[in-house]
Amino acid sequence: MSRDKARMNDNWDDEQRQDPYHVPTIPVERPRRRPPSSQPRPRQRSPQPRHDPRPRKRRSVWPWLLMGCAGGIVILVVAAAITVFLTLRSATGGGIIPGASNPTTYTQQSQPQSIQISTITQMQVHNQIGNITITVDPSATTPTIATLKKVKAASSDEANKEFGNISVQVQPAGSTLSVTATVPDTGNIFGNHNDSVDLMITLPPQSVNPTTTSIGASPTPTLSTASTASTASATTPLTLNADLSIGDIRVDGLSGILQLKDDVGNITVDHATLSDGSHLQTGTGNLTFNGNVDATSAANNSTPRYKLQSETGNIDVTLPGDTNIILDANTNAGTITSDFPISVETSNNSGSYYGPLNSNSTPGSTQPVLTLDVGTGNINLHRA
Repeated sequence: MSRDKARMNDNWDDEQRQDPYHVPTIPVERPRRRPPSSQPRPRQRSPQPRHDPRPRKRRSVWPWLLMGCAGGIVILVVAAAITVFLTLRSATGGGIIPGASNPTTYTQQSQPQSIQISTITQMQVHNQIGNITITVDPSATTPTIATLKKVKAASSDEANKEFGNISVQVQPAGSTLSVTATVPDTGNIFGNHNDSVDLMITLPPQSVNPTTTSIGASPTPTLSTASTASTASATTPLTLNADLSIGDIRVDGLSGILQLKDDVGNITVDHATLSDGSHLQTGTGNLTFNGNVDATSAANNSTPRYKLQSETGNIDVTLPGDTNIILDANTNAGTITSDFPISVETSNNSGSYYGPLNSNSTPGSTQPVLTLDVGTGNINLHRA
């Protein structure tokens, strides 16, 4: 009986299993918590970029380098131009900003003062800012000097004080005449040089060497005869040393060894005869010469030489038609024009010539050499 009952229970279980509507109960297992670990979790690696199998074209760096160099050159040129402009404007008394209000310009001119010297064989003239004018006047009886001072000031009282700061020293000693002019200096390149002084020196013919001085509209003829050459070689020519920073130099009727130097400004020499060793030079400005050259050989039979030079500017030279010299002319950036029959060589906007000025000139071992040297500018030769 008990076996039948147990079998019936087993059959009931089987019936339940075979019942299609029977849903067995499945125990749900809860997820187990992992014990905290002291080790950090590994970081996920970022995906590696895919490599393009096609080779990439390299960009050339030369265009960028060339553009950079060109830009640097332009900047340097502009900066240099601005520096030169501000320097010249400040040095001449102008304001750095154009159109800005400037102080009033006052002038003070002195009467000609006599210089106690009878014969002059050497002159030294030095000026910073202003003009230098040296003239041989047949109507003069004694050497004189006059000055013209210019200042910029807010009032006349301030101008009078500034006039006192401009110094002109005249020192005659024996046959040497020294003239030195100084103006207040601000001490820097951009400072406003509002003060200047002009020097006007007048000389009578008898105070300078008559054998080397040319007076009048026409220049003194070249010394060529033996008797004249011996007289000139025995006589020491006048020596003039003049230097100027900013301004113009003008010499009229004075001959001899002329050594003129101007940093910024023009040089003009009229009715003069240059002796061996003469050198006229300007940094920025034009140079004009109208006269003659002394072809007399020195005592040691050396070749007489004369040089006219301008770094930036033109050179204009007027000589007699029968001048017997060797011409050495050169301009790095410019042209050479001449009334004399010379053949100029030109190349890349430059010109040069070396040879006799006249084709019918008499060659010689001590034939004088006239050098005309220009950096940027033209050379013009005229026949008187």
